[in-house]
Amino acid sequence: MNLICEHIVGLQHLKGVGRQKTIRLLELITAPQQLCFRELVEIGQTFGMISSQISKAEIAAAEDCAQTLAEQCGQLGISCCSYWDEAFPDSLKFSDHPVLIFYQGDLSILTHSKRAAVIGSRQPSALGADFAFQAGKLLAENNFVVISGLAVGSDSCGHQGCLDAGGKTVAFLPSGLAPIYPSTNQQLADKICGMGGCLVSEYPHHETLLPYKFVERDRLQSASSQFVIVSNFTPGSGTIYTLDYARKYQKAIYSIPVIHSESRAGFKHLEIKQIDYRILSNTELADVIEQY
Repeated sequence: MNLICEHIVGLQHLKGVGRQKTIRLLELITAPQQLCFRELVEIGQTFGMISSQISKAEIAAAEDCAQTLAEQCGQLGISCCSYWDEAFPDSLKFSDHPVLIFYQGDLSILTHSKRAAVIGSRQPSALGADFAFQAGKLLAENNFVVISGLAVGSDSCGHQGCLDAGGKTVAFLPSGLAPIYPSTNQQLADKICGMGGCLVSEYPHHETLLPYKFVERDRLQSASSQFVIVSNFTPGSGTIYTLDYARKYQKAIYSIPVIHSESRAGFKHLEIKQIDYRILSNTELADVIEQY
């Protein structure tokens, strides 16, 4: 973990400092890596981005926590990359971009010229599970990197279809990378990395899994993809968030008639929210993928 990454981890351990304040602060400074953590905090306090009520002891504790995390990441084989690092993927440079990502595997595949997400319910029908698997497989056969969220159900099927075709896939997690969430997909996570893919998270491994982190993860799936293929989902599904972000980032959404029929309530919800999607025949979807 380089010094800027350590600084970011330390800043986000200070009360009231989140992603947006961290970005604003670091964009004020030409060479933040040349400053010590205390100097960085002082600048933040001068410009009102960090509370002047934060004590020296709290600043020291945040710095110690960042250094400890850096050591633990090294021991766990977890790498870290900030928005200002050369290795940070262009596909994650969007309006609400991460300030920091933790990863295992080959991060560079997020710069691949062809990337598509396969998403859907954690409890797909038999047809839905097969569709997610076949979509992942077809994408891999056409030199796409497949993006999903490592959840059980549709996500796992999309990842597995890609891997079975010898492709590379990226899993965005709503938690840190140690332990993997869900733990039942540890073997799949290992296989993803072992076959040249990547596991990515915005969160350090020690952080608690919270509901809002699933939504933040969903934005990364849509933003880093060129289009989204959706299997089964319901109006209350987390899949809705990913599709809403697809609209925000102007990414096409595709599915097929049998999925539309099985998930009518979900697609009706998209129409109510004015989220555009296209229902294609299997052949038409294959043509979109093959001609992309």
